[in-house]
Amino acid sequence: MKRTPHTAAVLTLGAVLIAGTAACSTDSAAEPDKIGVVEKLPADPNEAKSKENAKEFRSWVEAHGTAQEKEAVGRVQRIIGEWNEKTGNAYLSTDIEGGKTQVEDPQAAATAIVKAFGEWKDSDQGYASVYDVFGNAMITNHKF
Repeated sequence: MKRTPHTAAVLTLGAVLIAGTAACSTDSAAEPDKIGVVEKLPADPNEAKSKENAKEFRSWVEAHGTAQEKEAVGRVQRIIGEWNEKTGNAYLSTDIEGGKTQVEDPQAAATAIVKAFGEWKDSDQGYASVYDVFGNAMITNHKF
């Protein structure tokens, strides 16, 4: 049986570690990937406005949504982004996977949120993405 020399093993391990750290980024800004998916919640340039957007959305769903939508949309904390009647991107920050009560089915809650958002903001080219309490994407680029 032939053994790999210790030096070669150390050099190989060093190369793997260097390649792994080169792939990491210290940039904290959320950037879309090649297909336009933003995996981390973007920075909130106007927290007061994003909280107001969420409040308006929750109020609309309370008046027009289903019971499942009302429960799920109650988790929306902020809505970041720019959109109008025809186009734009909305990033919905929630307390899913956190908050005072546990969400039984987080993915179903996220789905109910984007469905309600689509009903609230009818658009031809808009997209909504839902993020959990840690800022991780749960649903991305749901057309509304």
